[in-house]
Amino acid sequence: MSEGIPNLLTNAILRILRPIARVLIRHEVSHAQFSDLARLAYVQAAKAHFGIKGRKMTHARMAVLTGLSRKEVSRLLKVDESEVTSTNTRNRAVRVIDGWLKDPEFQTNGKPKDLPLRGETGSFAALCTRYSGDVSLGAIVDELERVGVVKRPNKDTVVMASYGYIPHANELESVRIFSICAADLMLTGIHNLDSDPEQRRFQRQLTYPNVPKAVAEEFQIEAAFQSEQLLENLREFLASRTSGQSHTLTADTAHRVGLGIYYHERKNVEINHERQGKDENEIQK
Repeated sequence: MSEGIPNLLTNAILRILRPIARVLIRHEVSHAQFSDLARLAYVQAAKAHFGIKGRKMTHARMAVLTGLSRKEVSRLLKVDESEVTSTNTRNRAVRVIDGWLKDPEFQTNGKPKDLPLRGETGSFAALCTRYSGDVSLGAIVDELERVGVVKRPNKDTVVMASYGYIPHANELESVRIFSICAADLMLTGIHNLDSDPEQRRFQRQLTYPNVPKAVAEEFQIEAAFQSEQLLENLREFLASRTSGQSHTLTADTAHRVGLGIYYHERKNVEINHERQGKDENEIQK
């Protein structure tokens, strides 16, 4: 899978992608949809950051940099970001629900039937076979039950409890904020990788191992209090320096600045599990 990528970089990529994958799965974004977004991000990054000074960035050069075909590069450069996921393979569980809502075999008077779990026709098993591809019946039932779309009044019956899983507005707003914070942190890290020591931006993280649960809870409260105080002091500093100056700024002279602080906590068992996976991967190689 990671042939040609140094082990250290492979581990770094996986560490970044795991929490992203967790968010995507929670909001029913399939691997195919993520793959399209990744291709678009590759093309955008190549165009914005890897041009040769004095020379026009061509589709051929972007194809070389990204590993995509020139035809695919050309297509992606014309795509509106909001359209990227509209025509892709959707989450298999969502396809099952769509079939349940639209296929007459699984309806009564235009409404979804309560389905027997198994059976050659008119069953939840038949529904999954028709609409979920090669994903197993058990996996589909578990996922739809997890998000509250179906209920199991007994082990042999599946009932639709909701017409679909739609994340609440506040959840999507939290995802938006998460994406901004994560992007800001990563851009700072990338800037520091590319810069001389004297040009690097402030990037620090406090990590303290083997902390008892009670002390961790106390630290979380204290860290939040002190962080709020620091951010408020910095906000007042910026406000005092920029008041009444916005009319003098241009697109070239205006900067977006700030400082991000976040609390982090993990159980030692989670870290040990990652290290074990890393060791096993290295042994296999």
